[in-house]
Amino acid sequence: MSPELVGLSVILFMLFLMFLGIPIAVSMGLAGVIGYIIVDGAQNTLNMLGVLSYPTIASYTLSVLPAFLLMGEFADVSGLMEDSYKAANTWLGNLPGGLAMASIIGAALFSAVSGSSMACAAIMARIALPTLLDYKYSPTLAAGALAAGGTLGNLIPPGMGIIFYCMMTETSIAKLFAACMLPGILLAAMYIVQIYIQCKINPSLGPCGGSTPWRKKLSAVKDTWVVVLLFTLAIGGIYVGVFTPTEAGAIGAIGTFLYALMRKKLNKQNIAQSFKNTASTSGMAFAIILGAQILTIFVTISGMSAWLTNLVKEFNLSVTGFIVCMMVVYFILGTAMDAISMLFLTLPFFIPICAALGIDLYWFGVLVIVQMELSGITPPVGMNMFVVASIGKPRGITMAMIFRGVLPFCLTMLVFNIIVIAFPQISLVLLSFMK
Repeated sequence: MSPELVGLSVILFMLFLMFLGIPIAVSMGLAGVIGYIIVDGAQNTLNMLGVLSYPTIASYTLSVLPAFLLMGEFADVSGLMEDSYKAANTWLGNLPGGLAMASIIGAALFSAVSGSSMACAAIMARIALPTLLDYKYSPTLAAGALAAGGTLGNLIPPGMGIIFYCMMTETSIAKLFAACMLPGILLAAMYIVQIYIQCKINPSLGPCGGSTPWRKKLSAVKDTWVVVLLFTLAIGGIYVGVFTPTEAGAIGAIGTFLYALMRKKLNKQNIAQSFKNTASTSGMAFAIILGAQILTIFVTISGMSAWLTNLVKEFNLSVTGFIVCMMVVYFILGTAMDAISMLFLTLPFFIPICAALGIDLYWFGVLVIVQMELSGITPPVGMNMFVVASIGKPRGITMAMIFRGVLPFCLTMLVFNIIVIAFPQISLVLLSFMK
């Protein structure tokens, strides 16, 4: 059996394990180990595992992940998210769909101090959904906006997807943070415009709230100063070269901890829970990264990556043609697979092709993360939708409502994708000014 055929068989075996519900880290690692044994023997496989395991998990760069996750946990405990949403609501609540637009802004602000798409969707649903329904917003628009707002969690730095991508591709976390910044702001703006147009056409979707005096609007701005300060300090420090991403994550975690302490929101229970959640998520992430590294090495030695690269060259695909094919693959996978699984499954195959075609890995990273986030609101497996459904169930929110509600946002993300592909400088312009 040729190595390429072994590689294909191993990938199918891995997908079968995932289909059975085996954790992604185990599925990738086990498939990679079995394939490596077939191609290069058991002794060389053991040598590879011995050499690979410790450096992967002990990587200093990888410590950025728990730092930013802890920052997000303390931001939630401190009430930072609720304050940001109320401030956005004060400014936009009197517009058609204003409360839904405020949810998008609240999600964007929380994304700036967190790194998880599902956490962003869960916190926004918990805070904003009761208010949206109490103000007679359509349940489909309310649920759709909250699920879509969660998609900003990985795109706006410091997103966990950004960190995972950089680990897999050995690119700079700081540079991809910068590359994702403008696209994240643009996508949030496009969501807001979409909601406004929807509610202008059909006012019953999102009725206008009462007007708010300017004095109250200006007063509400002070509720967002902590988010702005933390984001400027952490991400701005990375951008100008003062901090490494790991140092910025540590500073952000300490900052949110001190803010929660200042507001007297901390107790033994929620401090312990914050560390427990961070450790649990980090452990899962480290296991996935190790499994993905094993799979990546197997894909390389089996010759599958070289075979796919040569196949693309034979078809004479242009950069745009490859990007479109990549988007189609992610869109199909997104209907049956979660975002993290897609990322680790596809990058070992896509990155060598990017190198052969001369594609900028930071621009490509933005596109991959956007496709990851699109999978979060793609029926029937979109995780953000399940998160919102679980929180909205006591208020009568059904999956059917959420499916209908997210469709306009899926279309907006597709348009956004086209814009980022057509104008790569949206992603790359900030890189040229980095220190």
